[in-house]
Amino acid sequence: MVMSRLPVLSDRQGFDRRWYAPSLKRVYAPASAAEVTAAWREVIASGAKAGELQITCGRHCYENFVYNAGTKYIIDLTGLRGVGSDPNYGYYIDVGYGNWDMYRMFNIMFDTTLPAGSCYSVGLGGHITGGGYGLFSRAFGLTVDYLSAVDVVIMPQGAPTPELYEKVSPVNHPDLFWAICGGGGGNFGIITRYYFQDTPKAPQYLYTTAFSFDWQDENGNLLITEPVLKQLLDNFTQFSQEGQDGDKSKWPSFGIFHANHLAAGKMVFASYYFDAPSLGVQGQEYEAYLNDRIKDQKKTLGEITRLSTEPGPINGHPWHGTAKAISPVSATAQLRRFTFLEGVQNTNGSGPNQFGKYKSAYMKKGFTDDMVAALHEHLQKVPDGVSLSDMSQSLCQIDSYGCAINQVSSTATPIAQRSSIMKLQYQTYWDNDAAIGQDNKQLEEAHVGWINEMYADVYAKYGGFPDPRNDPDDIVDGCYFNYPDSCLGVNGENSPGIDHAMYLYFLENYDTGPADRNLRAIKSNWNPQNWFASAQSIPVK
Repeated sequence: MVMSRLPVLSDRQGFDRRWYAPSLKRVYAPASAAEVTAAWREVIASGAKAGELQITCGRHCYENFVYNAGTKYIIDLTGLRGVGSDPNYGYYIDVGYGNWDMYRMFNIMFDTTLPAGSCYSVGLGGHITGGGYGLFSRAFGLTVDYLSAVDVVIMPQGAPTPELYEKVSPVNHPDLFWAICGGGGGNFGIITRYYFQDTPKAPQYLYTTAFSFDWQDENGNLLITEPVLKQLLDNFTQFSQEGQDGDKSKWPSFGIFHANHLAAGKMVFASYYFDAPSLGVQGQEYEAYLNDRIKDQKKTLGEITRLSTEPGPINGHPWHGTAKAISPVSATAQLRRFTFLEGVQNTNGSGPNQFGKYKSAYMKKGFTDDMVAALHEHLQKVPDGVSLSDMSQSLCQIDSYGCAINQVSSTATPIAQRSSIMKLQYQTYWDNDAAIGQDNKQLEEAHVGWINEMYADVYAKYGGFPDPRNDPDDIVDGCYFNYPDSCLGVNGENSPGIDHAMYLYFLENYDTGPADRNLRAIKSNWNPQNWFASAQSIPVK
């Protein structure tokens, strides 16, 4: 019998203090796939309805899909802790682990790795089925690009109770396997184990460096003017374009531009490099190349604006709290070198549990003048009812993207964005001493209003969203399901509506392709009762 119990306070809250489940009645803690199946059956026998049962492992979700007033039952998969090797399907790992667990165990046990996320506590269950990407994705692709099979508890059309389907793969229920390779958690079933083949050899070293730029001088004069911001973003676009022509020696790099709010004091361009022998990148020659590269970057950026002598705040994801893990470029230090695991650990922060709101976008090309103007305006704006200091953790984070990711067809997985060079994550955080399950509504409205207004202005030309259907210049390319944003559209409402949101996440893979490459059709076949329904779960036909 699967272990279940009455919920305690900690069971009710997710990794975003905004989300809370006040109506939670029971928590199931299975330790095996068989117990997951038994737990789901028990929930059904209790009379639960779709939407009242939710699944979690790492508790990270940018919206209230799991922790909300309608949730009555939770199956917490943290107890699934298998890891090993299968002779036919490669290395496997259970969904109870998080990103850092995977990096550590795959490196130590198998001398391999996966291009996954940088937040240590994010659970593998939702992270991988949403696509999965991180510091190593330009070199190696998305996490799902290495999936060979999954074990998943499912209840397809006509089935009276859920059953465990082992090793769903490209030849065993290929439509379901395809959907799981990026179609998002909470849509098709309960994944219990992932299998991976042909995973890349783990790097030996990870190199980091950072440039920081003061918003103002000592007298309060603006240094990051709109033209300066445009030049900084153009420079980052050039960084992101490197390797997109197929030059694999440029792939083992990842850049993050932290376009922090004025309240943070500085913006930061952090970059990460690593050796990848399979791509011809290793040894002292590579380190010499990196040092020369950093010197050139320092010269170029210093001609755009004054470089700060102090490290800037590494806000957003990955979150560092301080910049100690990333050395700022100085006269004496160009790069900081770590062992692979040490470097991953030092950049592997989720930060404290705060209140937050997020939005996302893919970009195929650089920033237009209109985009830069909107960013520059809102990154200085202080909403009514809050102080400047309240905005110190608000930003637009821009990640380099593409390269190996873009070597895969847009229909090979549900992740259709296979020609973008940058991925944006808009973020704003706040905290207060409100009681558990509550928030300071004035702070919430100010921060949510601020980020929504900035986003709408940046993409005003495209209808207020990065909608490629409204983009004759082929610049924007939709949004990322693992960075959910209910403002894109939700179930049960028509403005803008769930179909709008699903298109932005999955483009033509949502509901226009053939039956085995159509997320809505596959969802309707494999989860017709819409278990784990949320505001942005894929609707059934």
